[in-house]
Amino acid sequence: MQESISATAFTVQANQSWQSTGITLDGSVGVTIAYQKGLWTADPQTNHGEYYDANGCPGYPINGDEFASYPLHDGQLEGALVGRVGESGTPFLISDGPTPVPQGQKGTLQLVINDDLTGAHGNGLTDNEGSVTVYIYPTNTAPDLSAPLVIDPPQTVPGIPATNLLGPLQYLLGTWTNQQLGNSGKGGPEAPFSYNVMPLPQVDPTSPQHYILKNSSYYEELTFTAIHGPVLNRGGIGAQVAYTVFYSQRVYFAEGPNKDALVHAENGSLLLLGDLPQQLGPYGNGNLPGLGNQVVANSVPPTQAFNLVKQVAVPHGNSVLALGSYTYGSGAPDIPAATVLPTGVDTAPYYAQSQVSNPNPAYTLNPNQALVDALEIREPDAYIKLNVSSANGNGAVTNIGFEQQHANVAGYDFTYWLESLDQGNSYTQLQYSQTITLKIPMAGNTVSFPHVTVNTLTKKSS
Repeated sequence: MQESISATAFTVQANQSWQSTGITLDGSVGVTIAYQKGLWTADPQTNHGEYYDANGCPGYPINGDEFASYPLHDGQLEGALVGRVGESGTPFLISDGPTPVPQGQKGTLQLVINDDLTGAHGNGLTDNEGSVTVYIYPTNTAPDLSAPLVIDPPQTVPGIPATNLLGPLQYLLGTWTNQQLGNSGKGGPEAPFSYNVMPLPQVDPTSPQHYILKNSSYYEELTFTAIHGPVLNRGGIGAQVAYTVFYSQRVYFAEGPNKDALVHAENGSLLLLGDLPQQLGPYGNGNLPGLGNQVVANSVPPTQAFNLVKQVAVPHGNSVLALGSYTYGSGAPDIPAATVLPTGVDTAPYYAQSQVSNPNPAYTLNPNQALVDALEIREPDAYIKLNVSSANGNGAVTNIGFEQQHANVAGYDFTYWLESLDQGNSYTQLQYSQTITLKIPMAGNTVSFPHVTVNTLTKKSS
């Protein structure tokens, strides 16, 4: 079975019949074709003499069996891009795409302009002009989210800390995914209550603002596991204990040209901090063998302003240390509007709808509205809010050199809302809103761009 193909650009000439792309298919892999650039014409006398793209000549359909010399003559436009697989394959319309190649067909992928290939009705291909370039690439497949991302080695003693020691972190343990909320038909991977506002620097004549947007909805898998035992930080006369939950996250596009592709991966940990006397000796038993519960003389437990820590590592070369705290609440949480607009730069792209770069301007201007919309369908009766920021308690963000120069991450703010549907007995709905502050240099200045991501997840039943 063919596993995939290598992505490639291919230029189709208007004055040539079927042209081989050199890509041979066995019918088992998904392939997509998308128009990139170029203009052509199947007849310079049509369309007021203006060339057109792979969609074909506007207002000039070819219809009827008498036009059998055209690859497609069932009402499709003259000059449209057409494909087939193998010499005897059935022609299919591509246009600008992106268009998937019909699966199950075997042979070499061939492309052509929709025109009179044999000259049965006039000049045929001889008066055609121009070319179009397309990109041919493997069609993404959906990831298998049936297994947790992380599995800790089983161990009876020492085991996972007691739930009262883990505090609110106990409710995170397990795997969370985008799942349908009730009978709404929304919330799953095809229609998640999520949104990502992603500004990117770009210096090109097509982007006069010197930045572009890469906004989209997404779905994900997020797994939390507790490590076996506490982590101690010793200070001499007192100790700090961290009850720790590790997590792993994988995020995928839910829409757009790269649907189902991995867009983000992240690993990290959440720490619930406590204060303890410092144990005596390496293992609490002074210099004697065995374990013990002795403490140093005059031991004084420390105190700290924040009892919650989030550590983040992402493969862009960024690491985050953020601190904060948690609170309990009843009913549904009050989720404020997110701040997304940069200052000192033209923000017109944020308001303009674009299937590729800005599919939902309303969510772009307030991504947190996606969370509010989810709560209207499935409203909790209790919640726990966990809030951290790199601005708290000497938190920090560090970046590799390239990121420092072009999109420096200067701040990190994150809120989890663990939500209960049974008066706080369990917490099976998880919402979050994350804001990363990007410092992007442009036109001699540095502009702060909020990069905001939000999602609504449901815990998988074990």
